[in-house]
Amino acid sequence: MTEATPPRSSVQARLAGADPRIFEFLAAWQTARHGTMVPLHRDFDPLAIPRLLQHVWLYRYEPGIDDFVCRLSGEEVNDAWGRSIKGETLRTILGEVDHPTVLRRWKQIVSVPLLHYGSAVERLSALETRTAERLLVPLASDDETVDYVLGMSLYRISTASAYRMPLVPEDIVRIPCAEV
Repeated sequence: MTEATPPRSSVQARLAGADPRIFEFLAAWQTARHGTMVPLHRDFDPLAIPRLLQHVWLYRYEPGIDDFVCRLSGEEVNDAWGRSIKGETLRTILGEVDHPTVLRRWKQIVSVPLLHYGSAVERLSALETRTAERLLVPLASDDETVDYVLGMSLYRISTASAYRMPLVPEDIVRIPCAEV
């Protein structure tokens, strides 16, 4: 008799093929939820994922400037961008080409709220030689304000064509937090 395979969650099924570190990051976010749809920023414990911290970043939406500001960025993230991005706006980091698309996506992450997974072939215009597999999750300042985007990016030298259009929607999986 063969051993039964445990059922996969809907999220695992939708992220089939993702790097195992994506699921490790997701598990830490889920633990911080404490039964809520979106965990509070203060409840997410970075020490739950010490080996991933170099890949992790955090932004907060600032309504006064209608943009997200980077609050922290791990070493691998800074290396990918060629500098420390802490304190910079999303617009400054991404540039004018990618900013409108990413801003719209991130606003949906905090307003719906939802998880956002970008596949390894998605690339940003500003990162001509790198692609990233990334997972973005929302965090809340308080019970009524979802305003943080916490993410993990696993960068690698690009094998994608330099002529491939960046930010292709088909490379993205979006899952409402209500389904997680």
